[in-house]
Amino acid sequence: MKIVNTYSFKGGEKFLKVKHPKELREIQDAIKAIDATLCLTKESKEKTKKGQVLFSPVDMNNYLKLICYQKGWTTKAEEGKKKKFIEPRHKFTEGRSLEMDGVKNKVGLEIQFGKYAFMVYDILSKMVIFKNLGYINCGIEIVPSKELVRFMSTGVSYFEQLLIDLKNRGEANLDIPVFIISIGLTDEEKTKCQTLRELFRTNRKEAITKIKLRKYNGSAPGPK
Repeated sequence: MKIVNTYSFKGGEKFLKVKHPKELREIQDAIKAIDATLCLTKESKEKTKKGQVLFSPVDMNNYLKLICYQKGWTTKAEEGKKKKFIEPRHKFTEGRSLEMDGVKNKVGLEIQFGKYAFMVYDILSKMVIFKNLGYINCGIEIVPSKELVRFMSTGVSYFEQLLIDLKNRGEANLDIPVFIISIGLTDEEKTKCQTLRELFRTNRKEAITKIKLRKYNGSAPGPK
C-alpha cells in the first residue's frame, strides 16, 4: 500500500520528525509493506454493492498490527482468541477501560477503518486522555483515503471527511500533536485488485481459488 495524503494536526508531523523519527519511519514502512490484495476478502451483502468483493477493514487492521507488533508497538494474543492482538490499555477505577492500537516510546497509534465519529474521537479525545495519563506525548492516526473507501463497506469514513471538521474546528491548548496518514493502493495493487474483482463478478468459482473469503457477521463498522 502507499501513503496517499497526510495532515499535521497541532504540529504533529514536525513533532514526530524531531522527537520520534524512528517511530514515524516504522509506521510509514509498515504501510508500504502491506499487500492490499490480501485484504480483498469480503463478499458484500449490501444492496448497492451486492455480489462485489470488498476490502475487509478487519484484515487490513490486522495486517498493519502484525507488522507493528514485530516492531514492538503491541502484543500478540494467545492462539484461539477472537482478537489477534492485545492493545495497550488503561483501566479506570470506575470499571471502564480505554485502549489504543499501539504505543511505543510515548507515540500513540490508532488504525481507524470505522465510522467518522470514531476518527474524531481518536484525535480529540482518546489521544488526549492517554497523554494526560502519561502514556503518550503525540499520536499517529491511520485512515483510508476516499478512493480506498469506494471498495469497502458503506459507513467507513475517510481522510477527506475528517479534515473538514479538524480544519474548521481549529486547534486548542488541550489538543496534542497528531500526524494523520491517509492510505491507499499502489498502481500495481489497483491493477491486480481490479482483475480479481472482475473475476469474482464473472467467475466466482475460479475467483475464490485466488481470494480467501472470510466470514463476516455484517456488523456496522466501528472502532478498530
